[in-house]
Amino acid sequence: MVELILEVLQGLPVWLLLAALSLLPLLGMPLSPMWILTGLIYGVWSGLGLIIAGMAINFALAYLIAQRWLRAPVSRLLQRKGYRIPEARPGEFIKLTLAIRLIPALPQFMQSYLLGLANVPFLTYYFYSFPPQIAYAVGFVVLGDSLLSMQGGGVILGVSIVIAVALLLNIARNRQTVLTSMDELKP
Repeated sequence: MVELILEVLQGLPVWLLLAALSLLPLLGMPLSPMWILTGLIYGVWSGLGLIIAGMAINFALAYLIAQRWLRAPVSRLLQRKGYRIPEARPGEFIKLTLAIRLIPALPQFMQSYLLGLANVPFLTYYFYSFPPQIAYAVGFVVLGDSLLSMQGGGVILGVSIVIAVALLLNIARNRQTVLTSMDELKP
């Protein structure tokens, strides 16, 4: 049964998976199952290339949606509640982008929309969004590729990469929080 499903999936056109990787996350589809599936179907290097292409399209579309279509309704909703959309300050665009991308519990689509709503400049948002997401994707693609060949070492490696990236990103986020707190204490 598994072989049949894989055969059907491998027979699908590449553009269809690219469209899924680009568009489904905009609607809140979790990325990890898609990344595992991509690794399972295309292997590590081709799968990772496809995922990065999907990220490139997804990040651009999410920013466009946040800026053009979400800003006004979200702003009105917040104003009714007595709030406003926070604006990123010019000296903190990179810090904010990385801080938002390093929040492991916040889904990627929400991260993208938040950064777009906060008016982080597109190029900063775009290029600084890739490293944390690619780091996670590598682990899931290795995991997917290993599941196909049933290589226990590869599965362990894939899971280890995901855990290591999560831990490193958590350490980086906590370090950033400490440094920001220290900066606020300066006269």
